[in-house]
Amino acid sequence: MAGTLAAGIAASAVIWLQFWPSSPTRAVRAELQEDIDDIVKGMNVASDGALHIELSDDNASMYDAMPRDTAYLVLQDGREAASSIEGPALQQLAMMRSGQSVATVESANGPIHIELAETYISHADHTIAIRAARSERLVMALNDYAAERYLQGSLIAIVMALLTFALITYFTVNRMIQPLQRASRVAASLEPRNLSTRLRSTDLPSEIVPLIEAFNGALVRLEDGFRIQQDFLASAAHELKTPLALLQAEVELGGSANTSSLLRETALMARIVHQLLHLAEASEGGNYDIESLALQGELESAVGYLQRLADKHAVELTFVSTQAKVVDADRGSLFVLAKNLVENAINHSPEGGRVLVRQDEAGFSVEDEGPGVLENHVPLLFQRFWRATDQDYEGAGLGLTICREICQMHGWKILYEPAVIGARFRVILQPGL
Repeated sequence: MAGTLAAGIAASAVIWLQFWPSSPTRAVRAELQEDIDDIVKGMNVASDGALHIELSDDNASMYDAMPRDTAYLVLQDGREAASSIEGPALQQLAMMRSGQSVATVESANGPIHIELAETYISHADHTIAIRAARSERLVMALNDYAAERYLQGSLIAIVMALLTFALITYFTVNRMIQPLQRASRVAASLEPRNLSTRLRSTDLPSEIVPLIEAFNGALVRLEDGFRIQQDFLASAAHELKTPLALLQAEVELGGSANTSSLLRETALMARIVHQLLHLAEASEGGNYDIESLALQGELESAVGYLQRLADKHAVELTFVSTQAKVVDADRGSLFVLAKNLVENAINHSPEGGRVLVRQDEAGFSVEDEGPGVLENHVPLLFQRFWRATDQDYEGAGLGLTICREICQMHGWKILYEPAVIGARFRVILQPGL
């Protein structure tokens, strides 16, 4: 609508400039030049040298109707060859002196100011003088009339354009809003029980389709996340159900309860609950407090913390650093990441084996001398509650999952690599390296 209104204003401005010139004299001189051009255009010279003027019906009618205000005179070699009808304006042209540009004609309403113009052209051996006269009052009257008619026409055109634009806008917007309203109703009906519902992008404007597709993509991710959470809850309940059942059975036995078995099941439940808390914290970005840390110092802390566990398993725990490195990370999460990897390596290493923690330019790695990982087990390493059936220690199957969540929250990568003996887990802090 703003564009149509601007077009109407511009058209009105053009009309104003066209029909209200800055000076009446300039308007008359412009009209005189047009009169002379029209006369030249309608002039014919016969083979015998006779001169004939053929004017348009409008121009001829004007000269006949207003001999007091306008006239033309054509002289060939000083003799009259053609002219408008007799009148005061023509008389002024006949008496016109060389260089004269104005004259005055008397009338009942007072003197009439007339502008005169003359031009010369040559044809064969003849010199043709073309003179034209027009009054200011005639030019201004014609301009006022024309301007009024054009202004009325412009206003009608603008009103029609605005009405047309309004109708098109109404039907276009209505056509666009109806599919959006349907999509809004579908979106409002979404809940956990029907997350599989998708918004239709058919019949929608092409500009809205990417938004609907992006929303459907968000629904897919939300559905996947909800399903993962449901699976997680089911897996957690299943993992806790077994030790709870064993504890209940031991308690029901009364005095014959096996204390060591109770302690083992209690420790397993405590480990599961502890790692569930770690996983919940690692999956929530708001729990991270990022700061600049010396990677070597944080790794040394984790290695020192697990030195007693390594001694208990008769495993040599070694830390090697090739260079000092500063990393932006959450201190607690980085410690848990290193601790889980080193603890996992110690638990899988045989007695007398060695666990090597190495810091390099890209990040750090943890390598053990255990049995390694079967090729078909590699895709399952980071799944929640997954444990190899042939392992000889009881774990919750969440340690590597926690490591993956921490790395994803920091924008890092964690990879499994087969080692010469055992397994190696590498954490790449700068994925470009």
